[in-house]
Amino acid sequence: MALSQDLLRNGPTRLRTLEPEDVDWMVRWENAPEHWQVSGTLAPYSRAALEALCNGHQDVYTAGQLRWVVEERGKPIGAVDLYEFSALHQRSGIGVLIDPAHRGKGSASRAMAMAIGHAESVLLLRGLHAQVHAHNEASLQLFLSAGFKEAGRFKDWTRSQDGWHDAVLFQRTFNPDDL
Repeated sequence: MALSQDLLRNGPTRLRTLEPEDVDWMVRWENAPEHWQVSGTLAPYSRAALEALCNGHQDVYTAGQLRWVVEERGKPIGAVDLYEFSALHQRSGIGVLIDPAHRGKGSASRAMAMAIGHAESVLLLRGLHAQVHAHNEASLQLFLSAGFKEAGRFKDWTRSQDGWHDAVLFQRTFNPDDL
């Protein structure tokens, strides 16, 4: 099967690897306390750590993760991560973050579709997984509309300032016999 020339482009949305000029965006997104609950972060990242990430070579096989910047009409608006990558088990976690000013315009769905296509066609993965907070309706809908199935639920899985929250486990496999 030939790979599409536009595998990382979907309408006005494009995925691209991190570049040194992305540091300011990464500082903004990674250090926003409202995103910490989703990512499990407890303290801000240093600028030096994020510069190293943006300046480094991202090889999913050695780093265990792959991050793309989501661009909309040439402007960075978010990021997509493949994390917990396992070549042995042919799977990865997936997460999407869209800047609050750009949500609700279909960018997350387009970015997710491109990342899924890359995982299946280029990385030859068997499946993807994600954990989504049960109260995050937009993310729940994003994963369901991208073909993920609910595989389970962790009760009282994460704690925040306003109490405990369940996490919904999603899985998408690329073997049609498993669906």
